[in-house]
Amino acid sequence: MELRAGEVHALLGENGAGKSTLMHVLAGALEPTAGTILIDGAERRFRSCADALGAGIGMVRQHPVLVPGFALWEDCVLGAEPLRYGILDARKARERTSELSSRWSFDLDVDARTEDLAVSQRQKAAVLALLLRGVRCLVLDEPTAVLAPRETERLFDLLRRLRHDGRTIVLISHKLEETLSIADRVTVIRRGRTVATMGAAEARPDEVAALMFGSVTKLVADPFDSAGSGVPKEKATRYDADHKLRDTILKVRGLEVRARGRPHVRGVDLDVVQGQVAAIAGVRESGLETLELAIAGLLECAEGSVEVNGVRVENRGPRAFREAGAAYASADRTQIATAPELSILDNLSAHVVSRARVGLAGSFGLLDARFLRSWATGIMKDAEVDADPRTSAGSLSGGTLQRLALARELAENPELLVLSEPGWGLDARHRARMRKRVLDLARGGKAVLLFSTDIDELLALADSVAVLRDGTVAARFDLRGGQPGSSFRESIGEAMIGAEAYNEA
Repeated sequence: MELRAGEVHALLGENGAGKSTLMHVLAGALEPTAGTILIDGAERRFRSCADALGAGIGMVRQHPVLVPGFALWEDCVLGAEPLRYGILDARKARERTSELSSRWSFDLDVDARTEDLAVSQRQKAAVLALLLRGVRCLVLDEPTAVLAPRETERLFDLLRRLRHDGRTIVLISHKLEETLSIADRVTVIRRGRTVATMGAAEARPDEVAALMFGSVTKLVADPFDSAGSGVPKEKATRYDADHKLRDTILKVRGLEVRARGRPHVRGVDLDVVQGQVAAIAGVRESGLETLELAIAGLLECAEGSVEVNGVRVENRGPRAFREAGAAYASADRTQIATAPELSILDNLSAHVVSRARVGLAGSFGLLDARFLRSWATGIMKDAEVDADPRTSAGSLSGGTLQRLALARELAENPELLVLSEPGWGLDARHRARMRKRVLDLARGGKAVLLFSTDIDELLALADSVAVLRDGTVAARFDLRGGQPGSSFRESIGEAMIGAEAYNEA
């Protein structure tokens, strides 16, 4: 792979192709087994991220890690602090951070606490920290995965300015058309090997997809890609006119969630009935994640109620939520959806340990290892993951973890499935398969609550969309009619960012 100054270079490949591994080598997080890295013609070998930073290369990962309790400026200068008489020159550090933030129009409060930053702000902070170190090559891993359309436009505007400044941007993404619109060149890798490099202007999405998956026939056509089209027929015919007679599986009334003494979510009412995919949309700082965690039993509610199958579950924890017949697939793969330090087997079988007790011996804590392994391998087969179940979950790619987490929840055949950003990090083939699985679940009479910032995903899956803004429901949309998808796209997008007030039934 060859990178040039002043270009945006897209790195594409299916889940597990080796994209992140390759970039971790470039960024110094992994040492290569063989091969060379040349910078300006000179061979370099990185034994740490500090080595790579010293050579002008830095990486912003899918989940930027900031230090809790730090001000943004403190986090940005960490490891590269300006000193005065051998101690931190706080005034100079803050000024440098603020000046660079203004120069690149980041619109960041450098005094904000890191734990209060939204996802898009955390990404900007991570980029700002690299620019403070003078990096010439920035690697961005799935930067638009959970950004609203307007936020993506702002990010791309920043990338164009960085390119004009002579920086090199490596962009890892599964959003083909979006990526081709910003990239200058594209490299495709498959099974750990480079298969092609081409100019983005000449690259057609179908050709790139064929290179990613090995053949056109391997790429499952995505019938739910609703960009510029109407609501998919599969969705409209499934959700019939008698839906009001169906049982309400999830009922949320007057929900309020507070953090640090102030409400993050307030006055939320929501019903999800059998056979319905109901969606909650918004930018990440709108309260979306807070509402999701409260419904799933992971955050305490200050007011209001959450009922699953008629059972009150608010403030009773995730076990009560599950025992009422619900399942939860979080977008946070490494903190909530999985325990990366444990094996794949442990991650997939944790929910069914109680079923693996061995007769009377079960009371002494003995488990049927054969049952647990069979359960886990069945889920792995369903998710199309070929690995040893004893392997650490943390060794898998983000998209592979996403597939396993969703397959694990579907294996429970829940009455209610709550899922967040299910397409995040999935390649086109697995994204199409995921969408079909979700719609099949609803066709079977189950209820689905989808949290998403991706308008394409909303149009592909949802029967109804409630837009959350500033912690309250700002707009509602019924997607079962014949209104063109392009019209919904614009209306939902504007409601998400507050361009106008919407209240469509």
